[in-house]
Amino acid sequence: MKQIDMPFKLGMQYDNWEFDLEVIQDRIEYYDSYKYVGTELNKFLSKHADETELLFSLDILEAVVITFADKSSQFYKSINLITTRNKEEKHHFCIEEFTKFDAQISCIYKSKNIYIIYASNSLIKELVGSIR
Repeated sequence: MKQIDMPFKLGMQYDNWEFDLEVIQDRIEYYDSYKYVGTELNKFLSKHADETELLFSLDILEAVVITFADKSSQFYKSINLITTRNKEEKHHFCIEEFTKFDAQISCIYKSKNIYIIYASNSLIKELVGSIR
């Protein structure tokens, strides 16, 4: 499988992006959520994201949620290079997951929105549940 270059590295400090972050409502209890408002890293697989959310715990990056709004299933197929080992499809809702070291990446297609989530294995289920 081809190496996927992630725009944000889990485990990095809040200080790396503090001037490019805007506080938003917390998605998960005990984690601070921020919208990335910078432009340099607001891409995934060379495609511009509509929104990027970073979740921190004690100023350490624990999860990233990248959103592509109002996209077709064809766009989903073009962006999704993640393996289809665990696939779930219901009413235009699809989850594909790929495990890498101690982190997991999920690609979700729901109501014309695409969400790329990467986080630790312990946090991914709660994040995927927050999208449903």
